[in-house]
Amino acid sequence: MTADRPDPARELVLEVLDGCGPLARREAEQLGTVVSEEPTELRLAVPDLTAAIPIARSWRRVVAASAVLSLPARRPRELLETSAQQRIGELIEQVRRAKPRQRFGALRLRAAGADSPDMRRLSAAIAEHAGLPVADDGDLVVRVRRALAAGQWELLVRLTPRPLSTRSWRTGDYPGAVNATIAASCLDLLGVGPQDELLDMTCGSGTFLIEQLHEVAPRRVVGVDLSEQALELARGHQRAARRRGRIDWVHGDVLETPLEGGFTRLVSNPPWGTLHGEHESNEQLLGDLMSRAAELAAPRARLAILTHEIRRMHAALEGRADWRLVDEHRFFQKGHHPRLFLLARG
Repeated sequence: MTADRPDPARELVLEVLDGCGPLARREAEQLGTVVSEEPTELRLAVPDLTAAIPIARSWRRVVAASAVLSLPARRPRELLETSAQQRIGELIEQVRRAKPRQRFGALRLRAAGADSPDMRRLSAAIAEHAGLPVADDGDLVVRVRRALAAGQWELLVRLTPRPLSTRSWRTGDYPGAVNATIAASCLDLLGVGPQDELLDMTCGSGTFLIEQLHEVAPRRVVGVDLSEQALELARGHQRAARRRGRIDWVHGDVLETPLEGGFTRLVSNPPWGTLHGEHESNEQLLGDLMSRAAELAAPRARLAILTHEIRRMHAALEGRADWRLVDEHRFFQKGHHPRLFLLARG
């Protein structure tokens, strides 16, 4: 460890989606100092790890957060030594004490060569210290990797049984539902405040609107979708989230359903490609959504459209006088590359 690096026992490593990093960094810097940054990982120095852990568990733009411990070792088997095992056990206990009611069921080791004899012995030793069995689907996730510094290995203990991006309120799955971490980042870019009136034109199972209630409840919130099944899930998700603020869920086609206008913020994650709809018809749909949004929008409103149909979205924007492009923001998630088009009225 170099002199200008903070104590590794006071660091968190944050997994982020490429494209969410700047928003995740802003969220994380409320707790500490970002000391290194990559497209899919932030390293955060915190003054007090125990005090930081409960706050980190509430982050909404971070996929997962782990406490990190740097240990001197040339090879994994040296992590089995008594002094290393003692420090590993102390870190796991520190993570547990930060939220005593949180229970882990089994340990899972993630590492290159996880099936090697040394890594299997390390997994068994850590599990014994933790008083847990080892399982392929274990929820106490421990990652082991080489550190950048020579002669060092890092051990990362995830703070939560599930990734932060796996929202506890999501009681049912809906095909095409937007990733919650991306949704929170999109809403940041859209800039929704308590004075706004927010419309999700294709709300599906409600991710955008429920994520918004975790930040601030706008003056009016409306979600519209063609699927009654999706809206039933959305209502259930809203109940499970237990957030203050009313959402009016409307069953119907947003292009035709009568709605009171005056929305200052509008958002849509419309069908795309092979999952929902068809590429050719989606270009027409994108144009129709923008026209309908213009009818329902207040002066100086903003519209955010998250879509994989990049070329068709650009084609639908050509020659429009009702919306102007303010920004395009790229996200990367498991082979998908959705893009947020941020538009301003007129």
